Amino acid sequence: MAKKSKKREDRLSDLPDSILIRILSMLCEDTEDSKKVVRTSVLSNRWQFLWMSVPVSLEIEFPDHIFGPPGKWERDVLDYLISTHRELNYWRSCQKIKKFSVVYDTRDPERFVKDVDLWVYFASKLANVEHFKLRCEDGYVFPQFAYKNTSWRKLDIQLCTNLNPLANVDWSGVVSLSFRFIDWTDGVMEKVLSGCPNLECLELYQFLGVHCLEISNAKLRKLIIDNSEIDECDLSLEILAPYIQNLKFLGSCRRIYLRNVASLVNVVLDFDFCFGKEDPLQRKECTCLKELFHDVVHVEKLELGPRCIQVYSYSSLSKIKKKNQFGTSYLRLNFLG
Repeated sequence: MAKKSKKREDRLSDLPDSILIRILSMLCEDTEDSKKVVRTSVLSNRWQFLWMSVPVSLEIEFPDHIFGPPGKWERDVLDYLISTHRELNYWRSCQKIKKFSVVYDTRDPERFVKDVDLWVYFASKLANVEHFKLRCEDGYVFPQFAYKNTSWRKLDIQLCTNLNPLANVDWSGVVSLSFRFIDWTDGVMEKVLSGCPNLECLELYQFLGVHCLEISNAKLRKLIIDNSEIDECDLSLEILAPYIQNLKFLGSCRRIYLRNVASLVNVVLDFDFCFGKEDPLQRKECTCLKELFHDVVHVEKLELGPRCIQVYSYSSLSKIKKKNQFGTSYLRLNFLG
């Protein structure tokens, strides 16, 4: 009678790498669980380097400045920085990082700028990051070295008020750009767009300094603009975008002009009007909305927010609908709830 082998069978380790990596990917779907993937390297020689092939998501969120015993916050920050820099040293070995988020919101923004620069350097030069999100306190200067990167596919920058590339921008891998609370200076938007030849989606939220948005990127099909929380009454925006197919407006409707948008197919107008008080600004917004209706009569699908419906009656929309060059059967009016 044959003796049973004393060696314990490890069926899990016998699986192909692709399946094991898939299992590890499910383990680290939560950002906080990413460290568990690295710990699997101690299981055996078979698992030692598998974690490097798992796309992970990482997040750095600066500790809040809360009240406590003297020196406690400084000690917590120091411990956090030491731990973060140590961890990033081995995360750079990953073949791909799906998302890397840096949230830097503190009452003493200038004190730790060098640390933020190191995190941006990690995202732009050391690691293969696919989606980089940076939210910084007002006044942070986006470093010049970060304007050269080909691995990013999605870039999200918030509250970084100083964007000023001194040379040409090279974000050739980026297909989606999102900017929030940015005060643009002359020529910067043009440099950014020219450095993103593969850009497909552009999102601008709460921005200032851009009065003419000329988009010549042939692959860019989707544009989202939200200028809510912007109080400048003289805010105006002219858009020239011959390749845009999907356009969405949110926020306030103030002197928005569409030029050369013949490729538009879907348009969403979801402006927020201040009803109940008759003032010149309100009348300007209503006039602007009516002009926008005429600029998009050629689209196939038009979606309206509840405030827009109040401004322009359905009967008036029906008149525009009849002017559509495709005929009434192609212009579909949807009302957003």
